[in-house]
Amino acid sequence: MTWSRQEILAATGGKILREGKKKIFGEVVTDSGKVKRGSVFIALRGERLDGHRFVNEAVRRGASCVMIHRKLRQSKLRDVTVVRVGDTLQALGDLAHYRRKKIAPKVLAVTGSNGKTTTKEMVAAILAEASVDGEPLRGKVLKTEGNFNNLVGLPLTLLRLRKEDKVAVVELGTNRPGEIARLSEIADPDMGVITSVAAAHLEGLNSLSGVAREKGALYRHVRPQGTIAVNVDDVWVRRLATQFKGDKVTYGKRGQVRVESWRSLGAKGIQFVLRAGNQHCPVRLNFLGRHNITNALGAAAMAYGMGVALTAIRRGLQKARPFPMRMQIEDWKGVAIINDAYNANPASMAAALETLAEIHCRGERIAVLGDMFELGKESQKQHLRLGEHVARAGIDRLYLLGRQAREVRKGALRGGMPLGTIIIGRNHSDLANQLRHRVKKGDWLLFKGSRGMTIEKVLAQLKD
Repeated sequence: MTWSRQEILAATGGKILREGKKKIFGEVVTDSGKVKRGSVFIALRGERLDGHRFVNEAVRRGASCVMIHRKLRQSKLRDVTVVRVGDTLQALGDLAHYRRKKIAPKVLAVTGSNGKTTTKEMVAAILAEASVDGEPLRGKVLKTEGNFNNLVGLPLTLLRLRKEDKVAVVELGTNRPGEIARLSEIADPDMGVITSVAAAHLEGLNSLSGVAREKGALYRHVRPQGTIAVNVDDVWVRRLATQFKGDKVTYGKRGQVRVESWRSLGAKGIQFVLRAGNQHCPVRLNFLGRHNITNALGAAAMAYGMGVALTAIRRGLQKARPFPMRMQIEDWKGVAIINDAYNANPASMAAALETLAEIHCRGERIAVLGDMFELGKESQKQHLRLGEHVARAGIDRLYLLGRQAREVRKGALRGGMPLGTIIIGRNHSDLANQLRHRVKKGDWLLFKGSRGMTIEKVLAQLKD
C-alpha cells in the first residue's frame, strides 16, 4: 500500500517542514537498513538508539519521506519530504490505525500472561482452514510474526495489511501500565481473548491485580458490537469479562467450548475430544502439555465466536505446530528435548515442569533452568517456590544458571531433592559440559528461562 502526503498528515496530524519531489511514498519502515526506494522512514527514539541519527542513512538508501520529532539539519535531506510530529512512536501507531481502518479487516487480538503466541498461531491456523459467509479465508489472514507484540511490532504488523486481507490476528504484549490500552487503540479489535492472568512483568506492573488491570484493557477496547472469548477457569479473566457488555464465548471446564476427555501421546502430542455448543469432534494436537489444551480451547472459542465450522476448527488445530523455542520437541541421539527456552514466568515454569513430570520416560527427567526476569521484589520468593515446584514434580536432576540459581536450589532442597542432583553452572558452556557427562539415551531434557538468559545456548553447546 502506498501513502500520499495527505494520508500521512491525516493519520498523524504532522506538519510538513520540507516538501520533496515525490507526492506518493512506499512502505513505512523504522530500520534504516530496511529502507527501499520511496520508503517512509520513521525515526524512533529507543532506550539505546535514536533513529534520528540514521535519517541521513535512510535518505541515502532511497527514503522519499522521513518522519521526525526533533530538529535536524535539513540541508542534508536533499529532496525528501520531512514531516514533523509530536512523537514518532505515537505517529507509527497512528499510521497503523489508519491502515487498519482503511483495509477494514476483522481484527482478533490476543493477550495474557501465558500462551499468547501459541494461541495466536492456533487461531491463524484455524482461520486458514475456514470460510466465513461462504468466503474461504486461506491467503487472506494476516498474523503477528513471531512475537511482534509491542508498540513497534504491532504497528509494523498492521502496516503489512493488504487489500485482500479479511482477518488480522494480532498479539498484544506489555511490561508496563498503559501499553495494552494503547495497543488496543491501534488495533481497534472486533474480538479479544485474555488467555490468563499470572505473575509476570511484576517489576513494571507491581502486583497480580496490576497485571489484571493491564490485561483487562483489551476487553475494555473491544468494539461494543464485538465478541470476547473468556477463560472461565481463570478467576481474574472471569472478573475482567464482567465489564464487557457485548457477546461472550466461554471456554474451559464449564465453558461453551470445552474438552470432554484427553490423553497424552507422549512426544507425539495430545489427543482430546473438543465440544463446541452441541457439536463435538476428536482432535490430535501437535503440542505437549495440558496447558496447551487450554490454548487450543481459547483459539477454538475465538473461531467459534466468528461462526467458523467445527470441522475447520479441527483441521486448523491439527495443522498448528509449536512456535520455535515454545515447547518445541526434538530428538538428539536418543535424548528427548523440550525446548521451551523463549521466555519464562512462574506460571509457565510450573506448566513446563508438570509436562515433563507427566511424560513417559525410560531414563531421567532433567530440567535445565535459567532465571525468571521482571519479577521485581517478588523475585527471590518466586525462585524459591520454583525450586520447591521442581522437587514436587519429581524431577530427577536440576541444572541451574543465573543470579537466582541459589534460591532455586534452596527451594529444591527444602522440597526434598538430594544435593548431588542439583548443579549450578558458571556459564552456558560450563552447564553444557556438566550435562554432556551425564545425559544418556532415554532421558528427557527441559530447557527454560527468561529471554535474557538465552538458555537455548546451553542446548546448542551440548549438541556441539
